[in-house]
This record gives sequence, C-alpha cells and structure tokens, in this order.
Amino acid sequence: MAGRSTHSFRYMNLGVRFKIVDSFPRLVAFDLDGTLLRSDGTVAPRVRAAISSLKHRGCVLVLATGRPWAQVERIAEDIGGVDYYVCLNGAVVVGDDGSRLTERTMSRKQTRTSAELARQLIPGIALAADMADGRLIWDEHFTHDFPSDFAMEVMRVPDAVVAVDGPVLTWLLDCKEFDPRLAIEILKPRMPPGTEVRPSGLETPEIVASGVNKASGLTEVAKICGVDASDAWVFGDGLNDLDMFGWAGCCVAMGNAHADVVAKADLVASSNDEDGVAVILESLL
Repeated sequence: MAGRSTHSFRYMNLGVRFKIVDSFPRLVAFDLDGTLLRSDGTVAPRVRAAISSLKHRGCVLVLATGRPWAQVERIAEDIGGVDYYVCLNGAVVVGDDGSRLTERTMSRKQTRTSAELARQLIPGIALAADMADGRLIWDEHFTHDFPSDFAMEVMRVPDAVVAVDGPVLTWLLDCKEFDPRLAIEILKPRMPPGTEVRPSGLETPEIVASGVNKASGLTEVAKICGVDASDAWVFGDGLNDLDMFGWAGCCVAMGNAHADVVAKADLVASSNDEDGVAVILESLL
C-alpha cells in the first residue's frame, strides 16, 4: 500500500512487531473496545498521556468505533482533544462539538426487506434497530453482549420491524444459538440491493447500507481535514476494524486482536490491558 515501508524489525523488550515508517502520521484513529479501553472500560493514564502528546504534535485524532455516539461521549470527555468520531462502524461521523457531520441510513424498503430476510434465513433471530434520531428499538427477546458501561434507554416491542417509524442506521442481529459467523455467510450473498451484513465488533452481526464501514467514515474525516490515507495510522483489534486496516498507511493490531486482524497489521502492540496503544505511540513520539 502507498506510503508503507517494506522493512521491519522487532522490539523484543516491548513485545511488539514494528516496522520503519516514512513519516510522522497526520491522522491517527483508534478503535475503543479491546483497543483504547482496558477490559474494565477505562482509559489507562499512560494511554491518555500518549494521546495528549500526539495531539500536541498536531495530529488529527479520531475515535472509530461500533458504538453509537451516546455511548462515546463519556469516553471522549475522559480522553480529551479528540477531533472526530466515526460511530456505528462508519454509519455516523461526529465532530468535536458533538454535531453530526455525515450519516448513512437504509431506505425504508431496505430496512424492511433486509430484516425480513434475516428472520427468514436465521431461525429464532431477534432484531435491534439503531435509529437515526438516536432511539433504540428492540425485539422484546433481543439480548446482547454490549460493554458493561453502556447506559441505554431502549424501546422493547413485540416486533421491531413493525415499530420502526423512521430512518435506520443499523440492524443488530441476535442470532441466539446460531453461530454469528455462519449467519453472515448465509446472509451475505442474499442481501437486498443497497445493503450488506458484516461483523459489528460484538457477537451480534449487523446490517447496514452498502459501503458503510470504518474506512468509509475515516474517508469522510480525511476529506474534511485534507489528509491522505497514506498519512493515517489506525489501531484496532476486531473484525470490524479490517476495512480501516485496508485504508490506512499504517495499521496497528493489539496483542489481543483477532488473528485475521493481526495478519493484516504492520505493527502488533501488546494488549489493551498492557497499555499497548501507549507503547506504540511512545515509540513513535
């Protein structure tokens, strides 16, 4: 990929795979859960300090997450200095003042037909809608594995598809006893035009408008800032980070990352519970 060096070496004492890079990044984006956040949902002081130093070097700082904006605000205040937020895996981009800069919703027809297809092909599935106005509408038997710090007001209804009354950003799919990876394989070739199914970063796959992912959200941010993708670094750990790993000039996988993410990485840090983000940033700074 343009902007990447092909020479690499290992800092054995840090436990990271590293490579020589050509220039200091102009934009750095961080996934949250499993990357920037510890397993207990907190930001380590060392990580916070490293990000502050990066900000002082003039980098554009971005949080790129599967979380909706309502579940990012508290973290943003804790970190400080973040310029942009790519939320819901790219469906929404938010500015530093909390204003919504872009959003990608499904049409009414796409919303209904994609949900009905999921119910038809995945036995016992339960659905949850992330509405463009911020509401959450869930089938009453929808369950989740959201992080423990989520504070949500949810409308539980007998049928979320019927209850949806406006633009939808994402459908989350609670596959119950059905393997989520298999659900994606079954649904992917059959999705209605203009929609796609993908990993959400949780055990619940999600349905979104075609082309919506963290890379698409970061592309919008980069356009606003006048930054080329080759001048961007990204940090991540989950399958929902793979798109931005294909976009950025340098990609850092956490030590706790999925094997597919590690395989695409230029650098491998220590884990999120070992301040892996800080280790890499300190070496960079």
